Amino acid sequence: MASLLVIDASSSLCSVAVWHEEKLFALTEEQPRRHAQRLLPMIDEALSDCGLTAAQLDGIAYGCGPGSFTGIRIAASVTQGIALALDLPVKGISSLQAVAQAAFSASSANEVMAIMDAHMGEVFWGHFQRDGKLSRALAAEQVGSPDACISDMTNFNGILAGDGLQLPVFAELDAELAMLRPEARMMVPLVIDAWDKGLFTDAENQQPVYLRNSVAWKKLDEQPSLLKRI
Repeated sequence: MASLLVIDASSSLCSVAVWHEEKLFALTEEQPRRHAQRLLPMIDEALSDCGLTAAQLDGIAYGCGPGSFTGIRIAASVTQGIALALDLPVKGISSLQAVAQAAFSASSANEVMAIMDAHMGEVFWGHFQRDGKLSRALAAEQVGSPDACISDMTNFNGILAGDGLQLPVFAELDAELAMLRPEARMMVPLVIDAWDKGLFTDAENQQPVYLRNSVAWKKLDEQPSLLKRI
């Protein structure tokens, strides 16, 4: 079984998970605006907890968005830096799909609309269905006004999940799973599935998903390094 590192910084949470010898080691911290300071120490701690070094990893996955612009950039940079330094393949995992994965784990629903606060008066959303123990996208992920998201719920018979539900416009909707945010540990089943299907690729081929066209991703050599310890 492969040893896989998973990281996410697409929300105010900073999270790391390691899958090793069919066991999960995970850390999650509420760290708004401190992802850059905490992510590498958390990776070190998670690897130490399971008795691994970075050199023993087989692959690395990260929450590729949508979500916090800064957090996604940090996670993408750390992922790319580790992958290039250790010649590891990479896989990006949708932050919305991670929310849906958490919702399926917390309920018996067969469909989930994952909704995340995109700020600036907008939300990110995606429609997912249960596929065994995994979440699968039913449509392209979107960004837009809360009203547009609500309009997209026509004929939707599943449950809603994600911190976007905390916005006042959703007050009359069932927000039982509004506390769910992307976490590395919830991405692990999706990461294992992607590994088993050979979907990991070279780090240079990975692109964060912002859903807003005005945001451009810079390669590692075009931005300040976060990886001086690697």
